[in-house]
Amino acid sequence: MTKPFVIAHRGASGYRPENTLEAFALGIDQGADGLEFDLVATKDRHLVIRHENALSDTTNVAELKQFESLKRKGVVDGDEVEDWFTEDFNLSQIKQLRARERLADLRPGSAKFDGQFGIPTFQEVLEASFITDKKLVVELKRGSHVSAISKSVGEIAAKNIFDSNVLERNVELIIESFDLDLVKSAKQAIESLGLKTKYFLALEKTKLKSIDLVELSKIVDGIAISMKMLFKNQKWVDSAHEAGLVIWAYTARVEKAETTIEAYYEKIIQTGVDGIFADQPDLLRRVLNDRGQ
Repeated sequence: MTKPFVIAHRGASGYRPENTLEAFALGIDQGADGLEFDLVATKDRHLVIRHENALSDTTNVAELKQFESLKRKGVVDGDEVEDWFTEDFNLSQIKQLRARERLADLRPGSAKFDGQFGIPTFQEVLEASFITDKKLVVELKRGSHVSAISKSVGEIAAKNIFDSNVLERNVELIIESFDLDLVKSAKQAIESLGLKTKYFLALEKTKLKSIDLVELSKIVDGIAISMKMLFKNQKWVDSAHEAGLVIWAYTARVEKAETTIEAYYEKIIQTGVDGIFADQPDLLRRVLNDRGQ
């Protein structure tokens, strides 16, 4: 069995507010092979890193009077909510926000850092020294921000990559989304610029019999599936490999361990997945090291 890659899920999000440069740097320091993070668009067509295009769960936007009037009803991943949305903010306004822990009750240690870190852009991550020789899993998020801008998110991402020197620094870029159309759009834009990256489709609440992995392998290089899907049907791993796809699983969180942390990670590792998205990458790395991996 080959060892799985350790991917810091939105950085070391078990220890610092997710999707911040500080969480990313910590994840790499803790031994992760790479990072995963989420991209959403601003009104002026910048890509910023947030869990979704709604801002109140991961920033202090609700506390800032200058943005009171921007609260409205909008769409996040198909659901209508009342919130503040990235597509109503330009980048200079986004930079006035501060990150906060999304799961404060679950992670009070991370919540201690609320208000200390800013909201990074995709460009800032591409320029960061700590990503050299690492993997970057760039998730393009669904939501109303996608249709609110004149260019596609994929086009903007492609231009950011093209304008950086990230591929010259041995960084492996993987473009991922739960939306296959977003993956296809990004692939077309990136390939039109002569760039080489990999592409993943993320799946949730999907039955193995309902998807043609062989056909999918003509479009993407891999899939990412939920732990629930993985444990419900471990044929996912062999089926993906037989179709020529790599398969990664999300998300390893030690808070879900029923007995020991080691037993929790071991259960995931034994499935044979090629990569594991982890909120506490240091603990997963420790278990792999103890196994001689």
